[in-house]
Amino acid sequence: MIGQRKRIFAVNLWLADLALTTASFFLAYRFRSLFELSGHIVMPIQTYFWHIAIILPTWALLLPLFSVYSEPTLPPLNQIGRLSKAIGFAWLVVAVLISFVNPDASNRIIVLSTLVINYILLVSYRVVLIKVRKHGVLDIRHVAVVGNEKTAHEFARTIERHDVWGLKLLGVFGRDEIRTLLEQGGVDELIIAIDRESLDEYTGIFLLCEELGVTARVVMNFFPHSIARMELDEFEGFPLLSFSTTPTNEGLMFVRRILDILLATLILIIFGPLVMLPAALLIKLTSPGPVLFKQKRCGLNGRVFTMYKFRSMIDNAEQHRVELETFNEMDGPVFKSSRDPRVTTIGKIIRRRSIDELPQVFNVLQGHMSLVGPRPPLPQEVARYERWQRRRLSMKPGMTCLWQIRGRNEVSFEDWMKLDLTYIDNWSLLLDLKILLKTVPVVLLGRGAK
Repeated sequence: MIGQRKRIFAVNLWLADLALTTASFFLAYRFRSLFELSGHIVMPIQTYFWHIAIILPTWALLLPLFSVYSEPTLPPLNQIGRLSKAIGFAWLVVAVLISFVNPDASNRIIVLSTLVINYILLVSYRVVLIKVRKHGVLDIRHVAVVGNEKTAHEFARTIERHDVWGLKLLGVFGRDEIRTLLEQGGVDELIIAIDRESLDEYTGIFLLCEELGVTARVVMNFFPHSIARMELDEFEGFPLLSFSTTPTNEGLMFVRRILDILLATLILIIFGPLVMLPAALLIKLTSPGPVLFKQKRCGLNGRVFTMYKFRSMIDNAEQHRVELETFNEMDGPVFKSSRDPRVTTIGKIIRRRSIDELPQVFNVLQGHMSLVGPRPPLPQEVARYERWQRRRLSMKPGMTCLWQIRGRNEVSFEDWMKLDLTYIDNWSLLLDLKILLKTVPVVLLGRGAK
């Protein structure tokens, strides 16, 4: 209903932004060609097309990440604020890419002019949209509500609050009244707000809507749920009503997987020869045993997989775990200790900078983990979870998470679990990006590591 209109509006706005960004580049070139500066020669426009080849993909990806299109009915200042942050960050990325690809061939005046013109056009376009939308830019849908008095009136008030999306409330009607109204015509959609016991009484209304071509929607608020999001789906002709507390947008999850693969590969290319190879050699030369430590961990929905780490302890460390319970500095069913005698000299160094976690990029590439997500627990730890804590397993585990940037082992076990659930309930690609960026200083400073 409203969700579809929001998505259509968001896609059109996204396409318009990309078109205006392209226009900004041509306007910037035209502006630059009007002025002659000593020592600066303006080349034919084709020479600078590689700029727009960098700018457009950056815009296409980063503007949605900053939720520029998620709430198009926000107050104007809020919309412009989000847009300003997105453009500022996007231009930092573009500046780095341009200087990396071909700094000598870039005309900085054209790039800077494109930035200024682009910002002015995108802000102006939104101001115009805000003015025009008040007078209706979408087809008007006439909506009638029928059903139990309290729920029906609550839903009717909600429709009135969303008139900006082209919904016009015809009123709240009783079962006998609505049949007459439908037969008279003029109703585009019928909202049926009833309790579960009354469904059979409205069979005739359903059939009448089907016969007349009126869209009928049922308010499904009679299934108990508190935090699960409800979605209606279809599988080979079978209608499915779904309740989920985890992200269900398969498009976004696919983008997340692609980003995981690209960034994990980039980490291997950069840190493989510079960090991982020297760490592996030092581990091999300073203590007997394998370079990699392999351990069974619980992944998505409790499925067990083998997680990789650089070995930071003596070879038979797992056999001595029970003997060291008195050294545990964490509450709950986890073991962490800054005085663990099993940790080797090199192990202390690589743990401090989280270098021991780098082999988990192979888990990311295999699909067992993501770059961001709740840390994967041991099966014996999961066995001791309270039931509400098991929900942290409902999302693919990650190399870093909110717990990682909020103090790691300085955070209590219960707060750690709550942080993971907060991440799941508020997940977005932008949140993943923020966590990745905040992980860098935490790792460099070694804050909260044991």
